[in-house]
Amino acid sequence: MSKRLAAIILSLLLVLAVTGEWLLPSLLSQAVSNGLMDVLNSSQVVARLERRPALLMLGGGFDTITLDAVQAKTDKLTFSELHAVLTDVRLDMEALVSRRAVVLQSVGTVDLSAVITAEELAAYLNQSVKGIKNAVVTITPEKVQVSSSFSIGGFASLAITLDGKIVGDGQKIKFVTERFLLNNNLVGNLGGAVLAEIPLVDLKKLPFNVGVRDIVMEHGKVTLHTDNRPR
Repeated sequence: MSKRLAAIILSLLLVLAVTGEWLLPSLLSQAVSNGLMDVLNSSQVVARLERRPALLMLGGGFDTITLDAVQAKTDKLTFSELHAVLTDVRLDMEALVSRRAVVLQSVGTVDLSAVITAEELAAYLNQSVKGIKNAVVTITPEKVQVSSSFSIGGFASLAITLDGKIVGDGQKIKFVTERFLLNNNLVGNLGGAVLAEIPLVDLKKLPFNVGVRDIVMEHGKVTLHTDNRPR
């Protein structure tokens, strides 16, 4: 082999290696983004895959996968924002390439945060809690307040206000009522267990095995912080 031919071959190999370092992560990131749209019931997912050297991605192993989704939905509750960082991930490459399906074979750590806005919480309550209609939700760092009409057996409709908090228990997220007001008057347990604790999210229905680490209430929104670390 002449020196000239060897130089040409070496140059081509270098071009392929450099191109692969940029092109392969881009192509696979787009494939994972598309696959996660169905998994997260979201119309917009951006995934970023990292592995060095990038050619090792073809084996299905990734150092880090970072994803961001908007309007991700689990059951009837919609997260306005969802952000996750996964490390030491292994994907089923056959499923990704042939079916555009994201199948997690193994994962090291998962850190996931999701935002629920006051508007999305109100929409969920109207859809999911029997008797509640036209709910208006106000979220502050101190409490979550739900103002609504409440139908009793279809015969009467009462104006109610629920003051409470969003709390987590393992993989369950729920709204816990601390004060129940009827026409702005504090009453006892009127409304019963249906309104005492209202289930919101079952984290088992997300594609990541995470549990609640922290819940932060702010003005207009609640942020769930979850991970897969031992409690």
